[in-house]
Amino acid sequence: MKYYCNICKKDITKAEFLYSIDKFDRPLCREHQKLEREKQEPTINQTTNHTYRSPQTESKEEKADGPEEIIEESQSKWKTLVKKAVVVTGKGIAKGVKKIADSTKKTMQIRRWKEDVLRRMYMNQLKRLCFEKRVSTKKSELKESRSGGFYWKEYNCTKGDLVARLKNKVSLDDIISFAKRNHINIRDILRDIDKKKAEWRVKELSDIIEETGESIIPNLEKIILEFQPSRRYDNELPYQIELAGFLKSYYQDTKIEERRGNTRPDIVVEGVAIEVKGPTRDHDLVTLTDKCGRYRQYFPPNLIIVLFDIRVNQYRLNETVKSIKNIFPEVVIIKK
Repeated sequence: MKYYCNICKKDITKAEFLYSIDKFDRPLCREHQKLEREKQEPTINQTTNHTYRSPQTESKEEKADGPEEIIEESQSKWKTLVKKAVVVTGKGIAKGVKKIADSTKKTMQIRRWKEDVLRRMYMNQLKRLCFEKRVSTKKSELKESRSGGFYWKEYNCTKGDLVARLKNKVSLDDIISFAKRNHINIRDILRDIDKKKAEWRVKELSDIIEETGESIIPNLEKIILEFQPSRRYDNELPYQIELAGFLKSYYQDTKIEERRGNTRPDIVVEGVAIEVKGPTRDHDLVTLTDKCGRYRQYFPPNLIIVLFDIRVNQYRLNETVKSIKNIFPEVVIIKK
């Protein structure tokens, strides 16, 4: 395990780490230990008071600081030092283990999505995808001849073999893209992907806020992801009013349709513009790129777009979102 200074991030030894935790309650390099010590100790020019000590008094004090007392004090300090080191190290290990566990769960879920999409393809479609991605459709088995020798015999892969190979060697995005091009119905899988990714994003934002302190954009995104309208509406205004009311319970500065220049976002929270669409139809997507460009002139670059009750072809929606993110990567798009 590496140890480093809490201030300058310079690598330090384990001994320096343990000493610093004991003396200053945080890991410091020798240079910053010295600076911290100078803050704590009185200055050299400070006068000292000298008192007369009789031989009897000196004898009693020396006896009080005998070898047994010194050993006990040293052991007590060492136990305290070990406890502090365990707490600091334990927190780091716990975070690391949690990240690994979360990453493993995501990987397994992505593999399940891949298999679900691949299982909906016909054999000839799987073979075409293999050809595009240069994945072999043949498999070999070691056989024993009548003379006692061994040789390799080649077979055509079964559908299960092709699914397993493609699942291991091709990305989820490439598999979904191929399915779209071949008009394979995977809308339900795409909806499940969007829902699960939103849940992952909420957890991710919680970690970001915990580690870096509250930041307006991650916190707003997390709150909006957790928001659910009371029902479906036929126009945008009720979605706007409900969301604004929900946000106001967290941010008193929430405003509806605050005008700046020629722009008037649906909701503004502490200077951050939020554009609401709902129900989201084809013509609503057309205006988003234009609004992203105009809002950047009067508001922080981080614009949040919230799409309620999406009534657009899933493929078209994903293409629009991808196009906006390519031009305005800082824009946050939330699908509800």
